Amino acid sequence: MRPQAGLMKNHLVQAVDRARHGFKRTRSGSVSRTPLVLIPPELWISIFSYLSSPADIRAATLTCQNFRQCAQPLLFAKIFTHPAPPSLALRGLQPNKYRRRTSQRLEFFLSPLIAPAVRECWIDPPSPEDEDVPTDVLIDAIFAGLEKFPNLRVLGCRSIRLTLMRLAVLQRLSLSTITLDSCQSDLVDCPDSPPTPATPLNSVTFKYSDPQEESLRPLLSFFLSPRHLQRLTATTTRVLSAIARSSRPFSRLHQLELSVDCLLSDTLVPALSRCPALERITILPNPDSALPRSRTLPALPASLLPNLKLYRGPRNYAAHFARATRQLQTVEVSIPTKVHRLIRTLTQVPGDTLDYLSFRLDEPAPTSLLTSVHRLCPALRTLSMNDPPVAHSHLHALLSQSAPHLSLRAFRVRVEGRDRYNLWVPPTEEAADAIECFRRVHAELKRVYPNLFTLKIMYGVEGQSVVWRRSGGELVQMTQVAQASV
Repeated sequence: MRPQAGLMKNHLVQAVDRARHGFKRTRSGSVSRTPLVLIPPELWISIFSYLSSPADIRAATLTCQNFRQCAQPLLFAKIFTHPAPPSLALRGLQPNKYRRRTSQRLEFFLSPLIAPAVRECWIDPPSPEDEDVPTDVLIDAIFAGLEKFPNLRVLGCRSIRLTLMRLAVLQRLSLSTITLDSCQSDLVDCPDSPPTPATPLNSVTFKYSDPQEESLRPLLSFFLSPRHLQRLTATTTRVLSAIARSSRPFSRLHQLELSVDCLLSDTLVPALSRCPALERITILPNPDSALPRSRTLPALPASLLPNLKLYRGPRNYAAHFARATRQLQTVEVSIPTKVHRLIRTLTQVPGDTLDYLSFRLDEPAPTSLLTSVHRLCPALRTLSMNDPPVAHSHLHALLSQSAPHLSLRAFRVRVEGRDRYNLWVPPTEEAADAIECFRRVHAELKRVYPNLFTLKIMYGVEGQSVVWRRSGGELVQMTQVAQASV
């Protein structure tokens, strides 16, 4: 929930109570004027937008007819034309019944009350044994209906054939983001035909496997706009070829996410040279293949990525991209690694520019870990230890063995609860463990990080956390935890 959402929610409840009393009929049979009548619908819609939980929005729709008309569209900002039914239920679902059910959903989405609220749409037909369930006629009807969503900005498609008619619809939409997952097309790469103008998209995601790469060349040219593209995610090496042979550089592309297989492509260096504004690069692990060693990657020239500031991915590629820039500021190791390998990577990354470090370990951290990190990264301002969870006593030992680090401003660590072998621990008890951990290490935190401004202690399997921030010279708990007694 957004800041002050609880306060806004209390005001909403009070207004609803006043409205209920005001709607009571008087003895003369008239209805008294109420705050609900006096407040315009636009203001109510702004109030309901603070209710980020769908359950709270549904509760507001059940209050009265006026609230239903104002709040119900907020539930359909993101729609799925094909709901995900259980696989067993889908096998017994007749094609005619499925088509009728999907058509009814589309008719509801296209109603005048719901259509203006739709901002994100996902077309993900199931793949049952009966191939007749998601017919081409039904998909064509969905694409024709997309033009009736005036505020549609995000579109996702999976396992859909992009015919010329459907591609023409996409060009007429005011989309900013599109995701294509295993979508084939009828576009033909004909050198003699005039090039089709690229669709002006800010963010594009291509999820394709290797057998599907041969037919991607015209599709990539259709969606990759050098003048508009700002973020690109791809699991196919064909994307690099399309960027490398582009007549214009991708001058606005600042975020690039590639699979590990793309790093071995011969077009990696030519493609990166066409992205002079690249600031963030992420390497996505491929679960079907092992990670190649850094020495097998093509060498990156020292001035290839002058604006690169963030690297996220396996630790063994961080140094590879650090050599291509002089101002790498953020390194996020997304795959668990050994401690000695992490330290070796940090020795190859310029520590005088690195101010954000996040890592995951697959073994317990030695008590000398923080000392090594502080020595190799003297300008570090944010440190995040995500895995594995550390016990309270072990965190105290890590801090007690470390010398003061004056530049650190934010520290994040995942702690281990006292009852770690229990299958389920009440959230209040887990929060209480985190608060108790803070009390135990508070003195050492002040000694090691005297200029610390934010402390975030993460706990539990669901990613909960308790946050402290400096106020009046002391770290004050900011996260409100109900009944977290210790």
